[in-house]
Amino acid sequence: MKKTLRVISNMVLPSLLFFVIYKVLGVIPAMVLSGVVSVGRLVVSLKQGNVKNSQVLGFLGLVGSAVTIIFTGNEKYYYAPALIQNVILLTLFVIMCMRHKSVLHYMAKDFDVKALKEVPEERMMNVNLLWIAFFVLKIISKTLAIFKLDFQTSYWLIFILGDPMTIIVVILSIWMIRRSFAKNPITVSEDIADNIPEDGEV
Repeated sequence: MKKTLRVISNMVLPSLLFFVIYKVLGVIPAMVLSGVVSVGRLVVSLKQGNVKNSQVLGFLGLVGSAVTIIFTGNEKYYYAPALIQNVILLTLFVIMCMRHKSVLHYMAKDFDVKALKEVPEERMMNVNLLWIAFFVLKIISKTLAIFKLDFQTSYWLIFILGDPMTIIVVILSIWMIRRSFAKNPITVSEDIADNIPEDGEV
């Protein structure tokens, strides 16, 4: 329960704080605050020896967003660096599919789901299209944010398609993998199958 509350607070509080500061002081002060929080998390992770790729990418994206807004004077370009990151990752995922590699196996390095690390990569292939579709959706949302939607609407749309939707996609991926094991129980060792989390257990 404590872990769940911590995950929720880590997702919601920084985003809520950013939005409040944005409404009161503007986008630059909000980004400075986010930068301080991001650096603090990186320092803690470095001390614990548990730095995740998503943390580094998030910090670099924040720096890129600040630079973009300063030079363009348009707050909607806040999403441009993240859009570029999503396009790069989507390209990587497509290449992985072409080479018969698992997207989830790559993404699981950043997830705190130990059982996923024990599942053979070939057993994760069936969720590749799910992750590609998810990142296509993220790219569409950020493109709309830059060229069509207002900043406030875009902010909450992209927030929902961030960590909350990622957790849902992870849970759905686990469910699909469990179904795969259930259909082919003979080809998989029981000790690995038993270690796959139940639905919703992340």
